[in-house]
Amino acid sequence: MDRPAEQRPAGYTDRVRAFLGKPHVAVLATVGPGGRLQATPVWFLVEDGQILINTSRGRAKLRNMEANPRVALTIVDQNDPYAYVEIQGRAVRFDPQRGARDIDRLSLRYRGKPFTYPPTDRPANRVSVFIVPDRIIDHLR
Repeated sequence: MDRPAEQRPAGYTDRVRAFLGKPHVAVLATVGPGGRLQATPVWFLVEDGQILINTSRGRAKLRNMEANPRVALTIVDQNDPYAYVEIQGRAVRFDPQRGARDIDRLSLRYRGKPFTYPPTDRPANRVSVFIVPDRIIDHLR
């Protein structure tokens, strides 16, 4: 199915695709009220060319993306902090229906087991966020 142009991701090189296929942690930067920047480490995966992350209702990053969808992600090689990929893009979809399922998928990718909810969270709070890359910058070595 063709996506509208504003939801089509930028192209990935084979090298970037291989790097993003590994469970490196990303740092998500969002723009908050009054232009205040906020950066948070997040788990991610690439799904159909879009970046999938997951968060909980009530978190600043979710409020920020709902108000201003422009984001930047920096994914750093866990073995070489000077090798990284930068992605500039837009949050185009917020999906609470997939939230609990996707946090388990991400937890399996990063921890090898389903997500363990802290006392302040529960499955109904989870929201999956889909980010369309507009620009992908390769700083890999």
